[in-house]
Parts: sequence; structure tokens; C-alpha cells
Amino acid sequence: MQGLVNFASQIGLAFAILFQPFCYLGAIGMFLHAGWGFWRQAQPDNPHRGRPWVPMVSLIVCGVLASFHRVLTKTNVSAGSTVVVGKTDLASYTSTAPSAATVLGADPGATIVNVVGLFQLFFQAFGAMACLFAVFAWHASVTQRSNRSRTGCGVQFVFGVMLINVMTVAQWIVATFTV
Repeated sequence: MQGLVNFASQIGLAFAILFQPFCYLGAIGMFLHAGWGFWRQAQPDNPHRGRPWVPMVSLIVCGVLASFHRVLTKTNVSAGSTVVVGKTDLASYTSTAPSAATVLGADPGATIVNVVGLFQLFFQAFGAMACLFAVFAWHASVTQRSNRSRTGCGVQFVFGVMLINVMTVAQWIVATFTV
């Protein structure tokens, strides 16, 4: 099991390292899309005819992506967590969970919490990426480039926040189902 834990931690670390470049590249892309959209508003062959809000939405999403770690931190605080998402916090993660050799707890609930703790880095980094791609999907939905519903993007964002706070969720589920 230790090999699986190490593999999942390395995948989580790769997600954590790629998270900020994806945010900044997305912000640059949204800024360029907003500038192009504002410029095309004055052209007779405007591709956003009837949708003048598209460049403004791209500019707003640009700001969201440029400070996405702060958005996620504030979302985590609203969810009742103390997890801080920073520019380097995920990439410098050290696990506080027991090793795979001592994963068994005093009861099944403690074992489940220990197993979730072993994979916490992967869950947190994957949750941050899920939130990021929910914002990209929301932008595509608002600009009518995707058939996804805006509500579905919101649900994806909420599940991403739940994955970032996976220890809190796991402890809540175990407390709910134990007598």
C-alpha cells in the first residue's frame, strides 16, 4: 500500500505544481480574449453580436484566475475549514497522516480517516484543479461555447471544495455513521 500512497502523493504534487501555472495562463488567455472581444465590438462582423457581456465576463474571470488561490482560501473559510491555498502551500505539503504500515486505527472509523489522511495531498490538489476547471467550464457556458449548465459548474466547484477539505468531510461522515 505504501507504493500506492507514494504514487498518489507524487500525482498530487504534480497537480499542485501545475495549479498556479494553469491559473496564470488561464488569466492571460482570458485577458487576451477580453481585449480581443472589446476590439471586435466595433467591427461589423462582431462574433459576439447580441452578447455584449462576453468580453466583460472574460475580464472578470481573468481577475478571478489571477487571484484564484485567495478565492479558494476564502471559499474554504466559508466551508468551515482552516485549509489555506497559497502559491506555494500545496507544493510544499508534508503529510501529518500515519504511514501505510500503521494505517489501522482503533475502530473502522479511525481506519477510514487514516486512509483518507494518507491520500490527502492528492485529494486537495485534485480538488483545487476541479475548482479551476469548473471556472473554465463556467466561462465556456456563459459565453455559449459549451452546453454545460451553469448549475453543473457550481456543483463541480462545490465538490472541488469538498475534496480540498477531505479530512473535515471524512471526519463528519464517520461521525454521522458511528453510533
